Amino acid sequence: MVFNKKILYASIVIVVVAAGFSILLYFGIFIPKENGQQPVFKGGTIAQDETWSGAIFVNEHIVVPTNVTLTILPGTQILCKANRDYKTTGPVGFTVNGGTIIAIGTPEKQIWFTVDEEYPINGDWGGIELYQTNTSVFKYVIVEYSVMGIAQFYSQVNISHSIVRWVNLEGIYMEHSNPLIEYNLLYQNGYHEISCEQYNYDVRVRNNIFAGGHVPFITLDSNITLEGNYFHNYNSTDAIAIHVGGLSNATIIGNKFDGFTYDTAFVKLVETAFIYNSSNDLGSGTVPVPILDFEDIKRQDLGYTPGDPEDQYMYVYPSEDETRRVLKRIGVGLGFGWTLAYANDFLWKMETGYLIQIDPILGNYTKYPVNASDVLGPRGLCYDGEFFWVQDQSQFTIVKMKFNGTNVVINDTFIIPESEKGGRSGLATDGIYLYIASMDGTLLYELYKNGTIRQNITIGAIDLVGAFTWNGTHFWSNQGNILIAWTREGVIVGKVYDVAAGNTGLTWDGTHIWGLYKTCEIWDDAKTFQIEILDDSFI
Repeated sequence: MVFNKKILYASIVIVVVAAGFSILLYFGIFIPKENGQQPVFKGGTIAQDETWSGAIFVNEHIVVPTNVTLTILPGTQILCKANRDYKTTGPVGFTVNGGTIIAIGTPEKQIWFTVDEEYPINGDWGGIELYQTNTSVFKYVIVEYSVMGIAQFYSQVNISHSIVRWVNLEGIYMEHSNPLIEYNLLYQNGYHEISCEQYNYDVRVRNNIFAGGHVPFITLDSNITLEGNYFHNYNSTDAIAIHVGGLSNATIIGNKFDGFTYDTAFVKLVETAFIYNSSNDLGSGTVPVPILDFEDIKRQDLGYTPGDPEDQYMYVYPSEDETRRVLKRIGVGLGFGWTLAYANDFLWKMETGYLIQIDPILGNYTKYPVNASDVLGPRGLCYDGEFFWVQDQSQFTIVKMKFNGTNVVINDTFIIPESEKGGRSGLATDGIYLYIASMDGTLLYELYKNGTIRQNITIGAIDLVGAFTWNGTHFWSNQGNILIAWTREGVIVGKVYDVAAGNTGLTWDGTHIWGLYKTCEIWDDAKTFQIEILDDSFI
């Protein structure tokens, strides 16, 4: 193991408080190994209850399983091993699978989740993911420099009195959850400070300060209440504070907006969304700024918001290595998305409201309207030789469509398996059957084209979490920082390094794989890559 030469992290942070000219001095000391104090290293699955304090170095991904509680005491500094090499295993972070993390600091002794790096950048470590936990809590913590901040799924994890900043993706993210998010300071996260997607319910977001970045808040297909929050320091003249999309129902009451207008404070992305607003302050001075009882302490400032031109994270990997080569890169102006298919010598994407035909040579594209009520949240697209099939994750359906040369005709719609649990991204076909993953990623449902399940295929080792495609002999999908080839039986038969961060779509053109990637989600760059496989046995 190689770590920085420090053994216990230390810092001096001086925060000058104008009122009363008081000074808060946070002081720590580097303790060299020769003085006899050994570092504490942690990693892997925690087998029994643990309590952490002091300085903890995480050199392997932490998993907290069912019936295990990890308690983190005030003032604990958690330093995760940095990962800036696209060829290594995914970044270190935390995953709670039914267990519990209790991280409760104090205003004077915040708990720090950061990276073990002298000069940190955004995305240096993975972040915190919470699955099926209603007992975890984060209070008076700082999360910084990760890929994702704090994300929860099928959970009720309250997050309060905390700081989340300099995160690649979402500062706070949730699906199928109902947390309370209050009295936090959120700023300079790459996509959104808070993102509520996929059927969250009774989410309360109150008395937080959104203090700058790109997009403060988005909700898709969720029921939320925002009350008493302060949005400021978003410098773009057309920035929107609160995006409301899909089937969301948003109650927006008594929030304070600085630098936003009535047209940009809160906006419906589609007509299926609903907003109720009352008593919001867009310059009248009627709503006070929330009072936070902790200081915004920093060891150093990143100096930019992830996604800015100065961003140092490697979103796009080298175009060629031992395993694969990028032949072409197209798609400027199309943004990212969650669908990609190849049909009749064209690439095709689908977004809410449009099926998009893309010339794979020139990159030119044409958009054909599709009623959003028919396909609201496309999260997987394939073509069987005659029909397009799209998974609508907002409405838990698979939709059968035909393109007749000038417009799109909807032919059929049926409910996906496990619709009561939600749905994972991705849809594929071998021309005969349709394939969609189970919610836990351990099964592949093989469907007749009327939606009836033909068989369940166990694919436990694959962990199918997103896009996948069929190439005539096997499937390809993304797994962390690699692309994997696997059989119908779920046996991995090949691996290559991926070409960029955030794979969201895969398809096969008869000779090569095409991949759609976020890169950096807010960039208007070419996000569609044609990939030649050189050696899938190298890894």
